[in-house]
Amino acid sequence: MAMAIGNSAFADDASQIAKTMLELNVPSYSYATLLMDVIEKDGKVEHRELKEYGGGDNGLKNAVFVFTSPASVKDTRILQAEKTNKDDDKWVYLPSLRTVRRLGSGDRSKPFVGSELTYNDMSTRKIGDDTHEMLSENEAVTVTSSEFGTVTYQTWKLKETPVKAKARDVEYAYRQLNIDKNTYLPVKIQTFDKKGTLLKTTVIEKIEKTTGNKGVYWLRKSVNVVNEQTGRKTHVKVADYTFDKKIPPSYFTQQWLITGKAK
Repeated sequence: MAMAIGNSAFADDASQIAKTMLELNVPSYSYATLLMDVIEKDGKVEHRELKEYGGGDNGLKNAVFVFTSPASVKDTRILQAEKTNKDDDKWVYLPSLRTVRRLGSGDRSKPFVGSELTYNDMSTRKIGDDTHEMLSENEAVTVTSSEFGTVTYQTWKLKETPVKAKARDVEYAYRQLNIDKNTYLPVKIQTFDKKGTLLKTTVIEKIEKTTGNKGVYWLRKSVNVVNEQTGRKTHVKVADYTFDKKIPPSYFTQQWLITGKAK
């Protein structure tokens, strides 16, 4: 009986930590320039640049991603719109076809414009999408990068497993998250495929504390993703950003995806 009570308490703690992580304070609106490097196993690098616009007036968050370089992906535009009690809607505009296509559930586990991120990675999961289990109440995670040096985070380690109804829509069986005790950001995510083999590891190399109209925000300044099975990597860095400056609603429409012009 004592063991059962202990496991229940751990489960409650894990769910509460996950809930706090998912409900972190975010800007009403955000704009950022992102630098993305897609790195092949042999070291070949493709440099990409994209703009991200985020926000909304109704409490639901929308996001638009616009690739500005290189020529192979230039003017590719992606829109995701958050829905209450439903999965986000996602659309992609491919300039070569000059058309907008809605992404179905089967498309969301595919690579995000050829990177090691997927379309699922670009969305925020809801607390009811997964079960949460405490693996460790105190685990140190050390991350080293050439630009930002070495940082050690003190974390909770959680196992996050999609509930049955959601499992078919994701590319993995479960994830292990190391959540920083200071910021509640998941500073390390290990994703395991349907066979239970480690698929990829995502780490935050740099967290930046910022302030805005709604208080303190924690910015993921630099993120690195390693595909443990292929050796490919994707590195994303925030080059510049603006928070809490209103973005016209027309940005978050299919018409804007096609034209790239705001009313």
